[in-house]
Amino acid sequence: MARQRSARADLAVRVNIDPDVDGAFRFTFMPGVSRPLQTGVEPLSAAPRYVASARGPGGAVEIRWLRAPDRESVREELEDLVRRRLLERSGWLERLRDLMATVKGWAEELGWATRLVDKRMQDPEIGDYRAPSLLLQKEATRLYLEPIGRDAPGIEGVVDLCLMPSYDDVARLTTDGDRWKVRYVFEDMSAGNGRGAPARPLTKAAIRRVFDAMHIHAG
Repeated sequence: MARQRSARADLAVRVNIDPDVDGAFRFTFMPGVSRPLQTGVEPLSAAPRYVASARGPGGAVEIRWLRAPDRESVREELEDLVRRRLLERSGWLERLRDLMATVKGWAEELGWATRLVDKRMQDPEIGDYRAPSLLLQKEATRLYLEPIGRDAPGIEGVVDLCLMPSYDDVARLTTDGDRWKVRYVFEDMSAGNGRGAPARPLTKAAIRRVFDAMHIHAG
């Protein structure tokens, strides 16, 4: 898994599923900035400096050190990082579950058949996970509401609405704090002002406009 941003000035962090403990993650703190990694890839001789196994959300995180720092201050700093990462993980998954449940309910009220499915995701900061996604169908039109990533430049979360089976991205959902917004690409094309249409708050009315336009476009 790719290296993360440094936890300390001289450390980089990797997060993986702990192979020895169900439901836990293994945080490996590697030599970082003070011992540069060759061409962005860790040399085979590089040994982990500290290793911890952790599970649980937020303040209830249980941390077991497999290779602990000698200094208590360093250990406390790294444990704070572990707790933040696991809290970010649980928060992101909760937002996705709420989003999928909301859109699923709206879609069914609008006459779409729906099915929740899991998508395997990779994130070097919070570890691998299974994210909820949503398949939708109305007559011959099939859509897929697909999580893309927990963050992107200037964006807290990204979920795409794709037309199947071509996987054409025709709408994008992004978070603004705890609120979701939606931008429809055909509104961007028709805006005619060089800046595209603005993202709209995600409401049942907004998603209905998108669904109806995609249904017509697909036909």
